[in-house]
Amino acid sequence: MGEWWMVQLDRLRWDWDGDYLISYFEPDTWLAQRRDNRETLTAGTPAGLLDLIRADYAARPVSRQVAPGDDRPPAPSCRFPLE
Repeated sequence: MGEWWMVQLDRLRWDWDGDYLISYFEPDTWLAQRRDNRETLTAGTPAGLLDLIRADYAARPVSRQVAPGDDRPPAPSCRFPLE
């Protein structure tokens, strides 16, 4: 079934991957980064991270709009007019 941390990571990602980038760094750092503004939450346990995510999302739901930044490709240009 996998290592304990893999199962916990999969559970967090299943529920929150659309809103947060979730990672685990051994030995005990659980991290979630908001997808809208890249603010980071950290905890020592998956349950602790889940509590932080729920509180953060309740206070400020994650926007579905893309945050500004240089890491995204530019919008495609239209060379030919639409017919």
